[in-house]
Amino acid sequence: MKKKQVTIRDIAQQLGISHSTVSRALSENPKESALVTEKTRKRVEQTAAEMDYRPNLMARGISTGKTGTLGLMAYHIARETVGRQSVQILRAVNRRSYQIMMGLAPDRRHVDQLDDQTVQIQQLLSRGIDGLFINTRGDIEESERILKAVGGRVPVVTLGHPTPNLSGVVLDHTTDFCAATEYLIRLGHEQIGFIGADWNKTRVGSAKAKGYLLAMQKYGLIPKRIPGRTALAKPAYDLGKRLSTEAFTAFVCRNDYTAIGLCRGLHESGLRVPEDMAVVGNGDIDLAAYTTPTLTTLATPYEAVAQAAMELMLEQLEGQDAPRQVTLTSPLVVRESCGANK
Repeated sequence: MKKKQVTIRDIAQQLGISHSTVSRALSENPKESALVTEKTRKRVEQTAAEMDYRPNLMARGISTGKTGTLGLMAYHIARETVGRQSVQILRAVNRRSYQIMMGLAPDRRHVDQLDDQTVQIQQLLSRGIDGLFINTRGDIEESERILKAVGGRVPVVTLGHPTPNLSGVVLDHTTDFCAATEYLIRLGHEQIGFIGADWNKTRVGSAKAKGYLLAMQKYGLIPKRIPGRTALAKPAYDLGKRLSTEAFTAFVCRNDYTAIGLCRGLHESGLRVPEDMAVVGNGDIDLAAYTTPTLTTLATPYEAVAQAAMELMLEQLEGQDAPRQVTLTSPLVVRESCGANK
């Protein structure tokens, strides 16, 4: 049999007092709780604990306009990078005594991804959230789509890609990938390839490519991008098997999955990493420190991103309406795959 949820009226009946007194005693509003004596408040709290009372956030939202709950929109949660970022958001929210409600939209490649993102946002809003974090996909229309779906009802903080007219936390991929490429150049590499998006187009990942391009141009080297769908390990592995005859000595990869797949493909083609080919990834997934060789990579500052996002959210919850963007960089973690550890 399903257990009946305990209500404020049940506690009031148990103690023989009014339900309004119980409500004030359990209120998080100091002005409300000050209307009952300390003795009564303690009696109510003890009885609530004994009866396993859990506040109804939806009901609280109707009466106070606040539920103490924030929404988090994510996609492709199976990917470790998105998962790790979501965990850090949960921790940052918890430290501020908020709860989190999560929505999951399909991967950006899903045919209905745009409509589904709007639907997921609207569903979270219907649950009475006080604010919304959104892991962005990076398409050009995304900012307008989010603004239309939210309709100014709650504060929004985006994570990942820049979104005009919205507060958000972004990573400076151009600076990061320029620094990673320069590091390889200082190690003596000149034939450095890039595996990722096209730097001549405005799309997800192009900022990474532009960082690589800047470094190559700065040192008078010829940039070369390896085309193809390479965001996952399997196609990068296939690519590594084909690149063994190319005149490269190093690769800068769009992410760690690409780098790990590439290393395996190069190995099976008879090339040694880093002796014959240096490889740098991006993201610093957990596995990066345990591959053979261990992977040199740009370490995404997941915790710093979450902290900055929570601060932006609190600013808006406290009345600051002007959108603000926080830009962070990813340090290069040098391991075996670039050869610099020798």
